[in-house]
Amino acid sequence: MSPSNLIRSGAIAAMMGSVLLLTASFVFLVGPPFLYSLGLPVRDYPAIQYLQVISLVVALLLVPVGMVGFNVLQRPSSSYGREAHFGFWLVILGSLGMVWGGVVFVTLGQWGDFLQATPPLGWVVLGLLGLMGGLVSMVVGFGLYGVATLQARVLPRWCGVAFITALPAALASSILLGFLGFYPVLGFFIVFGLVWLALGYALWARREAPAAQHPMRVR
Repeated sequence: MSPSNLIRSGAIAAMMGSVLLLTASFVFLVGPPFLYSLGLPVRDYPAIQYLQVISLVVALLLVPVGMVGFNVLQRPSSSYGREAHFGFWLVILGSLGMVWGGVVFVTLGQWGDFLQATPPLGWVVLGLLGLMGGLVSMVVGFGLYGVATLQARVLPRWCGVAFITALPAALASSILLGFLGFYPVLGFFIVFGLVWLALGYALWARREAPAAQHPMRVR
């Protein structure tokens, strides 16, 4: 696949993933009243929950595809150093770790009573370790990649700042919503979804410059 197509695919994947995050968050936020407005009975709500989980899994799986697009765009820059590649792989491994941990936690942990009376504690712990380890990996990876983006000067400066602050801001919003009595996970996925959408659009806007031979001069 040509560099231009990889960049386009990465941009589309990032924007699609952000739409899935925002849609799943919206349906989770409005809950049963939204289902009633669609004429769905309450007993169908678990099916919607499964769809939300699937949407979140797909959105996280699209993160590595988006990162490939950013990597292809900025890699030819002479300022694209080791921290960029290290951050790139941390984000990919982190997103896959969160998917693995989430699937284990939901299927064999919290919702394990579908298979047996009591969910095994070991699967719960293993799933949570995957989720937390993946999250930490993504936070560090995005931070490093944001610094590399600022140094490469291929994308606008705000993109580098967005990479650095996206997940910390999402975590802060989750904590704030938790104190206010709302579902903390909503703040995380809404904030991250909006920032990831903006980054995906920025990548799409640069899709015609795959070689990145002339870095942007950002003051």
